[in-house]
Amino acid sequence: MRTMENERELVKKAEEISKGLKRLSKKSRKVVLPYHSSYDLIEELEDIADSLVEDLKTKD
Repeated sequence: MRTMENERELVKKAEEISKGLKRLSKKSRKVVLPYHSSYDLIEELEDIADSLVEDLKTKD
């Protein structure tokens, strides 16, 4: 069973993914990210997404 704290953690991870995707998006950024920064951000988002998926699978 999920607690309020667990719910907040899940929301926080989802918000981090959303924020990172917006940073990668052409329409929401004013300056182009260097390729290495984009790759690093993508890896970070993949880790957060994997963690979120695991949390959702194990918290029920």
